[in-house]
Amino acid sequence: VVFTGGEDISSQLYATPEVWHGIEDEKDYNVTRDASDFLLMDYCLDNNIPTLGICRGMQMMSVVSGAKMIQDIPTFMAGLGVEYNQEHRNVKATPDSYRDFESHDVVIKEGSIAEKFSGETKIEGAPSWHHQAVESTEGTALEVTGTLNVNGVEMIEIVERTDKDFAIGLQYHPEAVIDKTTDCQTNAGDYMSYDDALEVFEYLVEVAG
Repeated sequence: VVFTGGEDISSQLYATPEVWHGIEDEKDYNVTRDASDFLLMDYCLDNNIPTLGICRGMQMMSVVSGAKMIQDIPTFMAGLGVEYNQEHRNVKATPDSYRDFESHDVVIKEGSIAEKFSGETKIEGAPSWHHQAVESTEGTALEVTGTLNVNGVEMIEIVERTDKDFAIGLQYHPEAVIDKTTDCQTNAGDYMSYDDALEVFEYLVEVAG
C-alpha cells in the first residue's frame, strides 16, 4: 500500500494532542482523509502489509506509531534560534506564483532498507515540499534511517518500522521526479535521476510479490 502526500494531519491525532499551530496560510486539514488514512495505516502495520508512506504518508506512519511531530518547520527552527532557509519547500515569489519542489540531499543509515533499495548512503537531489515533519521517534518502533542536517539540526527524512518486513516513510517525493521526467519538464535535472526515483517502488513490488 502506498500512502501519498497531501494536506496537513490534524494535531488532534498526535499521541499527545496539540492545539493547531495557528498559521492561517497553512490551514489545510482534511478530516475525512485523516480518519481513513489513520485507520488504513493502522491496519497495514498491524497486519504487516508492505507499506510505503510519502511525505504526508510518512507523517501518518509516524503519527500512528506515536512519534512526536513538528507542526511547522519554520516556527520550530525559530524557536530553536536556528536559521532556516526553506530547505524543504521553495518560497513563493508572489502569493499567486507556483511553488515547486526544493532539492536537497538525504544521508542514509548503513544497513537500512533505504540503503538496500538505493544502494547508496546518500541520496542527492531529493524533491521536497512540506512544512511539517517528524521531530522524534523516541519510544516508538520507528527507526530514523535518513536525515538532513540543517544548520546543526538533524531533520528526519526517512523512517522505518523495525518490527515489520517493509514499512518505510520518505519525507521527500520520488514520484515527482518520475512525473517531471516523463513530462519533460525543464527542471527535471535539478533532482535525483529517474532510475533512482524508481528504486523504492521497484523494491516495494519485489517485497509485496
